[in-house]
Amino acid sequence: MKKVFLSLAAVCAITTAFAQNQATLNQSGTSQQATIKQAGQNQALVTQNNGSSTGTGGNSLTSSQAGFGNYLQSTQSGTTNSASFTQKLQGSSYAYSTQTGTSNKITSEQASYSGSAATATFTQSGTSNEATLSQADNVSGQGGTYATFTQTGEKNVASIKQGDATTGDGNTATITQKGNLNTARLEQTGVLLNADLSQVGNNNVIKGLSGDVAIQNGMSNSLTISQNSNFNTASVGQSGMGNMGTIQQGN
Repeated sequence: MKKVFLSLAAVCAITTAFAQNQATLNQSGTSQQATIKQAGQNQALVTQNNGSSTGTGGNSLTSSQAGFGNYLQSTQSGTTNSASFTQKLQGSSYAYSTQTGTSNKITSEQASYSGSAATATFTQSGTSNEATLSQADNVSGQGGTYATFTQTGEKNVASIKQGDATTGDGNTATITQKGNLNTARLEQTGVLLNADLSQVGNNNVIKGLSGDVAIQNGMSNSLTISQNSNFNTASVGQSGMGNMGTIQQGN
């Protein structure tokens, strides 16, 4: 096993290329940058704290994992932090990211090539935060992908894309937003897809990734939308066979 532990306050880059890799990184302060590259059976644990609540220097995390089982857990606090994750190749992939503050951003891509599952859980609290996820299960009839987004605050955006026309099956997307002026974007393609979108607050919107309509394409898919309070908008399109959609709006 190769194990890396670093605690820095500037710029850090980690590259490992062995089986059973483990990287642990702790950073505090402003304008931190962390880059992690792993190949094999990987685990990365990252914490970045912005010590200045009034500072403009956000922290940045970039992680790339390729191998037979990936695990990533990150925590960021402060202003204008960014986290970018890529997890690919065989085995299950897990990404857990938490951001607290203002104008933070998560961007993640997961792809499973062996029929194993890919799981992403993102939690953001604050204002003007953004989370974007693309998941693909590249083995038909196996695996599946699971995405859970939770955002608390105002002017937050959550975007999820799952599946493709040939191998997308058994995928689940859950988005929960609490606050005003939040936006949820969704696009799912495949078979046996499930989406559960919940918004609590005023002037919230549910729409598609590239247009005004959230999309489910395929067979035997399920979509549930719940919007509480006033002036909310939900636009959804389903195509295929045996799909079910439910929208509930109001107090």
